Amino acid sequence: MTAPSETLTYADVAALSRAAADMIATSAQAAVAARGRFTLCLSGGSTPRTLYQLLAADYQTRIPWAETSLYFGDERCVPPDHPDSNYAMARAALISHIPGLGSRTYRIEGERAPADAAVRYEILLRGEFDAPSETFDILLLGIGTDGHTASLFPGSPALAERRHWAVATEAPPTAATRARVTLTYPMLNGADTALILCAGADKRDILGKIHAAGADAAARYPIMLIAPRERLRWLLDNAAGSIG
Repeated sequence: MTAPSETLTYADVAALSRAAADMIATSAQAAVAARGRFTLCLSGGSTPRTLYQLLAADYQTRIPWAETSLYFGDERCVPPDHPDSNYAMARAALISHIPGLGSRTYRIEGERAPADAAVRYEILLRGEFDAPSETFDILLLGIGTDGHTASLFPGSPALAERRHWAVATEAPPTAATRARVTLTYPMLNGADTALILCAGADKRDILGKIHAAGADAAARYPIMLIAPRERLRWLLDNAAGSIG
């Protein structure tokens, strides 16, 4: 069964981030009450940074951080202190501000060779989750101007991977850092809820193309194959426009 898709539009990235933070807090409280643990998969990018800064500043007491574990949907193959590192961004914006959270943050080792980093992260994930069919409580994703998400790019062999949970992949030649590690669809789609954060006028064009593609959108844009178990929510700001 495909999770219902919901599109929510906000005035700006600040309002979008506040709404996402409220959803995360609600999910975290429910997950800890039910199972004693909350799992959150992080994304890179400028919009998530705004969200992470908000979580660190205003949600220190609203989220049960002591029972929260963090993971990453993808990583550039750079050292963890490199400006292009998703982990480095998340650490500066969020992780370093919450006591003890670093010890429950499971990063992709981007300083290693891509294939090695992918194997090591898959081993870690298999120790954390029983099966890829049931993974994160909340998965955060963004969308690139080509329709990619995580490091699943149009035309990439990683799009067809169904056995491995994490794989080495490459970004297009225009990317500053091409070597990547990404989670695959089985792992991403095992999430209970996926929040796709989409802000800024630079996203208006890709959203228009997705809408125009109609039934063909899933074959052309990797973001359209995201299908979590329970809820898929597109969180847009007015600058990005609409997918409908």
